Amino acid sequence: MPRNSVPRPSIADIVGGAPWVPLEAHLDTLRQRVDESIESSHRIRNQYREELLSDVTGLVEKIRRPSNDALHRAQEIFKGGTVAAADGTLSPVPLLAGSKIQVGVVIVSNRGDVVDLVTRVFEAQIASGAQSAREYFTNLRSARMISNLLARAIMLFGERQLLLQHQADWRLVHGELIPHELRTGAGNPQANLQPTFQLINDYLATERFIAVSEASDDIDILNAAVILQPGEYIVIRSMRDSLDTFLNGDEETGQAAANFNQVHRQMFRNFIDTAGPQVAEVLVMAGPRPYLIECHSGHIEEAVAVFLTDALWTRGLPEQVTFPRFRGQLVKRQCQSLELDRAT
Repeated sequence: MPRNSVPRPSIADIVGGAPWVPLEAHLDTLRQRVDESIESSHRIRNQYREELLSDVTGLVEKIRRPSNDALHRAQEIFKGGTVAAADGTLSPVPLLAGSKIQVGVVIVSNRGDVVDLVTRVFEAQIASGAQSAREYFTNLRSARMISNLLARAIMLFGERQLLLQHQADWRLVHGELIPHELRTGAGNPQANLQPTFQLINDYLATERFIAVSEASDDIDILNAAVILQPGEYIVIRSMRDSLDTFLNGDEETGQAAANFNQVHRQMFRNFIDTAGPQVAEVLVMAGPRPYLIECHSGHIEEAVAVFLTDALWTRGLPEQVTFPRFRGQLVKRQCQSLELDRAT
């Protein structure tokens, strides 16, 4: 059914079907309603999975699980090797002279029974370039947008660069391998695209990296999660496919093409052709939640096994081990607790 033909209920329809009730009455039946919702979701999900697996030729063969050997090797990496992850936090401070930015990056690494934390802080002021009050107010909106874009690009680039400099057998990146801010060149493609491409090529050279996105706004990817059971994964596409869409746009979804001139477009095209096929985008079901990870196309099963070893440790794996569980969430909590001085 076309998207715009789906009937949309009115406010009256929704409120009429779920009338207002006192808080006490709402809480009395809360547990029952939650259980019913969960059971309904499981039932519908299993129904959709069975339908898709029977209707789509070859789909069953594309859904995989890491072998026990791969999971065992991943566990051995956590016991005897080093797995590191990084995340960042950004604190912008608007000023009349521009914007001061403070970036904090936390690197967490697991080395057997030792967990190390490394924090790095960066501070700089991005000048607006205005020489008069009239010029300041004229440029205020565009300058603020450029400052925010550049600040996020610095944080994202810094996370990835510092993690790459950290000695590790495997590196876990928070978010996409090439986030939107880095894809666009942060407002200055001539100066910023090439360093970004070099950074990604350096990751490709290591071959042992995992970029983890907790959610995706791609409805097709979210729908694909319906067919997966916990511990299963399916290769969605290559990075070349997603960067092609970014560069050229997509009429079906309404995504606009990247705003590059011909020189920068060709620069991006050359990067896509060489680096794009080397990265696989994989949908992984870790417990009840789907994650989209990017990894080297030559180490997909190995990367999924490492990711699941971290994400599913508390839910049980084929064999019990005694080393402390490395948790990517620790990175986020450390970043949230990192106090950056906001004083100007």
